[in-house]
Amino acid sequence: MTGLERTLKTLNGEEADRVPMCPLLCNAVCRILGLRCYEFVMDSDLAGEAWLAAHKLFKFDVVVGMVDLSVEAHDFGQDTVFFDTDVVHPNEDKLVVTDWQSYGNVKPIDACVTKGPGGFSRMGENIKVLDILMNEIGKDTAITGFVFGTLGILGMMRGTEHLFSDCIKYPAEVMKAQLVIQDVQVDFIKKMAATGVHGICIDALYASGGVMSKKLWHKMEGGTARVLADTIRESDSAVMVHNCGDKVYFDAMIEAMDPQVISYACIPDDCESHAECQEKYGDKVTIMGHVEPIARILLGTEQELIDEIKLECDIHKQGGRYICAPGCEFPIKANLNRVNVMMDAVKLHGKY
Repeated sequence: MTGLERTLKTLNGEEADRVPMCPLLCNAVCRILGLRCYEFVMDSDLAGEAWLAAHKLFKFDVVVGMVDLSVEAHDFGQDTVFFDTDVVHPNEDKLVVTDWQSYGNVKPIDACVTKGPGGFSRMGENIKVLDILMNEIGKDTAITGFVFGTLGILGMMRGTEHLFSDCIKYPAEVMKAQLVIQDVQVDFIKKMAATGVHGICIDALYASGGVMSKKLWHKMEGGTARVLADTIRESDSAVMVHNCGDKVYFDAMIEAMDPQVISYACIPDDCESHAECQEKYGDKVTIMGHVEPIARILLGTEQELIDEIKLECDIHKQGGRYICAPGCEFPIKANLNRVNVMMDAVKLHGKY
């Protein structure tokens, strides 16, 4: 059974031969070819080559095309800092939105065409990588695109704390900027779907108790999240949602986006355990996660990682609808052999 066949059966609520594995490698992929992080994010040919080498080496079932959370913000004009061995992040000394009165600085752009600082489009490079992956391994491997939610992108250009305060004090200004971002994201999603990807994942980080109340999230991002999810569905791709925040709002995300998959790290706000999450939501969505990236993949022993994967498979795998994955991205400096450990563990403990 191929990784794609295995994943599609899982999404349909059927038991495949085993649980699918998605290692959420993200920037760690660059180390397969000894690339610097900035080379990986700036050059789609190198990035595509690295992803293909990683897939050949580890033979995982699902690729989520997440690089970092600054992709769209960069093309909106946000100055970003690129590193040799660390993840890209916004330059906090040069934010696009410097105060509540400057949300008008968020202007419409042409997704995948408009060039950000440095003279290139990160959205455009991302699409090229997905195209490479679909052409080379898309027949046998589940390939999904990745977009940041509208509040998340705005947070990259304003700063999370300031954005949270503005959502309360100046919601109209925040919404105007979000609607500009929404229209660009709709175009980005359509171009992403045109590559033939099997799904597209929305990062809804702000839909968690560690960031804002459920009521405020519904008010500020529920509507734009629904538009993005509907665009994915209308493009014949599966809707995925990722949220590695604390006390994640499963119920709110399902209401707003009706996803087929929720990828998560921490126990939902309305549950006491991962087992309760499975009981409450396992028949509504395919659950993906929630291997601890730091405690188990980066710092834990191999046996501790194996034991956690066994525990999660025992909780979630019955009846299908479970994809084993880290709760958040694979740590960029972790031992890459941990991917082999994860694959071996899921082949052993994820069997049906």
